[in-house]
Amino acid sequence: MFIEKHTKRVIKGKRMIKGIKIHQAIYYGLGILLMKSVSLIMLPIVTFYLSPAQYGALELMLSFSNFATLIVGFGLVDGLYRFVGMNEDPLDENMIIANFITLALIIGLVSLAIGMSLAPFIVMFLTAGITLFDMQLLVIMFSFEGCIAIPLAWLRMREQASSFFLLTTSKVIIQACISWFLLRQGLGISAILWGGLISILLLAVTLLFMQIRETGLNLNFKLVPQILSYGYPLVLSSLAAFALNGADWWMVAAVSSEHELGLYSLAKKLATISIILIQPFCMWWFARRFEELKKANGLEVVANKTSLGLALVLCFATLICLSSPIAINYFIDSNYQNAIIYIPWLLTFFVIKQAAELINMGCYIKKSTKNVMYIDFATAIIAVMLCYLLSEYFQVFGVILSLILAQTFRVVTFFIISQRTLELKYDWNKLLLLSIICVLFLIIIPNVINLYLQLLLIIVALLVMSAFLYLSGLFTAKESISKNKLLMKLSLRA
Repeated sequence: MFIEKHTKRVIKGKRMIKGIKIHQAIYYGLGILLMKSVSLIMLPIVTFYLSPAQYGALELMLSFSNFATLIVGFGLVDGLYRFVGMNEDPLDENMIIANFITLALIIGLVSLAIGMSLAPFIVMFLTAGITLFDMQLLVIMFSFEGCIAIPLAWLRMREQASSFFLLTTSKVIIQACISWFLLRQGLGISAILWGGLISILLLAVTLLFMQIRETGLNLNFKLVPQILSYGYPLVLSSLAAFALNGADWWMVAAVSSEHELGLYSLAKKLATISIILIQPFCMWWFARRFEELKKANGLEVVANKTSLGLALVLCFATLICLSSPIAINYFIDSNYQNAIIYIPWLLTFFVIKQAAELINMGCYIKKSTKNVMYIDFATAIIAVMLCYLLSEYFQVFGVILSLILAQTFRVVTFFIISQRTLELKYDWNKLLLLSIICVLFLIIIPNVINLYLQLLLIIVALLVMSAFLYLSGLFTAKESISKNKLLMKLSLRA
């Protein structure tokens, strides 16, 4: 009786914790979706005020900003997850985060100085629609991105979901309002940059104040070399990552017109929604997967959660592929209609790319991340070589095919090396069956002409995929300690 009573109490407590995590996941989901999708929310407005050529130039600048942000970040967020997640002494957590935030500030200031110095030279290689002032605004933006990444990651690790939601939502609202107002004043590309800059500065000041008040600043000269040693291979990997998800804008610009670059940019923006939708899961899971691994049946839990992530990527990509034609036809300016031809292929690229991010845990569990660097560099070389060969004959489609082939190499390599370090048994049979269901919907729905019937079938697809995730057990989180193991544990204690 004593054992059963305590077992029920523990199980009840675990259910309450699970309910809290679901509640937090909703906050994370809304916060991430709003922060990442502000450009998508503004898409009908931006495409109304900007021509395809201007929109292409804007995305070209933002692609450079994304590349610079990866370097400025210096792998600190991944390092934070690893060093705090694998830390055995809770008392050391504040010291660790203080070192990370101090490094982020130092790197941000250095990048600001270097970026301002190089801005005049960078503008010379961009399209005519981009001014030096626009480039300087962009430099300030990506310099502060690294400073907000660490406090946001810390909020996720501390499971302060409501604060995360409030701060990120405020940023999105401020950015959207400023951008819309300035677009109406005829500022063009500068309007979007001003909106992003002001919102990032306000968020950075708020987060840094909260973070420094809680943990302070610190530079531990024993810990800092370990952090930098963990991060520098990730920085080098970022250079390779740019060739896989950013440099494609430069390649497309080289083999096509500015108008075609704008169409490609719109198609990629819509395809990116599939990645944005999976971000709440990834932000939560990546911050906790090392801690889950340390539990009783951690390998089983990690494999289950990773399989769920892969399934969600497939479902989201399918829904975006089905919905994009409707979005382009009814919400986007008619000058962008031909962008629809690129969307299925870009979605394929994003599915493979996200799969590589999910199954690479074995490459991050060690103190060194050199394997990640080697894989990303090899993938980048393959991508660049294929782009050079294929874009000459197939133009934009040649660039997309090159990215798909390179990412396929990356996901296979990550899987093989990760499994050697950390053998995980994924639910491949369920994922294969889900893939077949997704393909069937992709074959059926595009052939339907009636709009209302299309919408109905998309809803049916959503319901079918949701039911599959639940009934197959993919969406059902496995407990870290099963009921039988829990009974045995309590029996031994009794």
